[in-house]
Amino acid sequence: MAILLVFLKYPSAGKVKTRLAASIGPGRAASLYRQWIGLVLERVQPLRGQSLGGQARVVGYFDGGSQQDFAPWDALVDEWWPQPAGDLGDRLRAGFDAAHALSEPVVAIGTDCLELDAPLLEAAFEALDRNDVVFGPALDGGYYLIGTSRNLPGFFDDVPWSSPSTLAAHLSLCARSAWSVELLDPRRDIDTVADWLAHQRTEDAAP
Repeated sequence: MAILLVFLKYPSAGKVKTRLAASIGPGRAASLYRQWIGLVLERVQPLRGQSLGGQARVVGYFDGGSQQDFAPWDALVDEWWPQPAGDLGDRLRAGFDAAHALSEPVVAIGTDCLELDAPLLEAAFEALDRNDVVFGPALDGGYYLIGTSRNLPGFFDDVPWSSPSTLAAHLSLCARSAWSVELLDPRRDIDTVADWLAHQRTEDAAP
């Protein structure tokens, strides 16, 4: 049974999307982020027990509030797991360790890539039938999706997080460790007002 870890923060003004908030205000940024949580979770619903040759469990991997705070989205996840303290690498490592203790493969996404959909996630899990690792490259040099087919010791070690070189460094680590990798199509994360405006232009241009 595959596991999809969805990283999300409670949408408190001033605590989420701070770079976006610098341009549009913390209240507006938090309101948008709240909408994105629902949008992304709605888009992953086809994976729940209907794909991948079996049931996929959607885990809300949360931070910035109590589990009760996330109750509005209870129907969209199979279970909630709190994120531990630490940097992104610590939180990824803990989430993947816990998930791999229950199941393989494991894929993680965030809630700031609005170009995610169920077919793209299915492609990620299919890639893990053939490879050790899958990445969804983000346009800013990071990634909007990461997955592993099995527990890979050291997989999250010494990676520069939230950097234009995050993906490149992680690919180098995979090469040094002889882990096979597949890349999905690039997508845009929304971190700044420029990202948000570019996303809106793309939506407006869609047929």
